[in-house]
Amino acid sequence: MSTAAQHQYADRDGVRLHYLDTRPGAGPEPAGPLPLLMLPGMAEEVEEFRWLLEGLDDRRAIAVDLRGRGPSDAPQEHYSWEDHIADLAAVHEQAGLGEVAGLTISRGTGYMLGFALGRPDIVRGVLVGDYFARHVGFPGMEEKMAERHKGLLIRGRSTLERMPPHAIEGVFRDAVDVLLYDRLPEVNGPVWVVRGTRDSRIVTDEVAEQWRTGRPDAVIRTIEGAGHDLWSRDPDTFLGIVREYLAAADAAAGR
Repeated sequence: MSTAAQHQYADRDGVRLHYLDTRPGAGPEPAGPLPLLMLPGMAEEVEEFRWLLEGLDDRRAIAVDLRGRGPSDAPQEHYSWEDHIADLAAVHEQAGLGEVAGLTISRGTGYMLGFALGRPDIVRGVLVGDYFARHVGFPGMEEKMAERHKGLLIRGRSTLERMPPHAIEGVFRDAVDVLLYDRLPEVNGPVWVVRGTRDSRIVTDEVAEQWRTGRPDAVIRTIEGAGHDLWSRDPDTFLGIVREYLAAADAAAGR
């Protein structure tokens, strides 16, 4: 039976962080299915993934709006890779989670992988939605990339409707390249990568091979007809893949 996700908040050094939780206050779960800990992409909001959280039956599922996104606070500064990882860690701790299976979309990947690499005792698998195994920086192009993203539309809403201008600028200003392919063997549990077939995808055949080189047992799943937006056209297929991944993470964790 699906469970309605509820609005919750955590605090990290005075920054209020919003998240959805299908079982708030449940505490660590040493037996049964691993809870899902999810990060959306650059300017996505967790409300767009309520359907996914609530489609996982009795599994606890949490999705986090990092700083500058959704109802979370948007400080004027501190949008580095490390800041976002610390936000995720704060939500994990204050939500009372134990071991989790990670799921991330697009630019959330660098943050989730950073958390997984720092806490292999907690993160027992990662599913990546169409992205590199890296946190991407834009040296010399920070302002240009920020201005470009301000004009993007995501499911009919502009990025400026989703994030304040200074938060978009902060993400690109503070971004540095952090290559993580060589560290993929350190990720505890299964590593899955989901991609589409349209030209807008990031995980081309070349990028998929980079994932396999870094992590030979990585599972690469392809959704026909999808682009970088993996689920809007076919949410059932994406949900089915997430369910398969979670079953694999449960098995690897001995759940």
